[in-house]
Amino acid sequence: MKVFMIIFFVVGVFITVNQGTHLVSVFLGMEFIALSTIVMCALSMFSSSCFVLLVMCMAVCEASVALALIVSMVRVSGSDQSLNLMTDKS
Repeated sequence: MKVFMIIFFVVGVFITVNQGTHLVSVFLGMEFIALSTIVMCALSMFSSSCFVLLVMCMAVCEASVALALIVSMVRVSGSDQSLNLMTDKS
């Protein structure tokens, strides 16, 4: 199971680095990284499930804020490409 989570983590890093043009792809890769880290933490700490639940709640909050920011950026710019973050539209 730990080997699967390590592969999951590496796939998340690969998606984040390789698919950096679209924000949704970067967000998906970051969620893979966060999920694999949480599962690895849960597998290594059997007695402290409260900490794992706290980290999962923080990850859910982070995901909802990131998704809201992406939606608002797409509404303003019309695209989810990360190049739109760099350009000045004023």
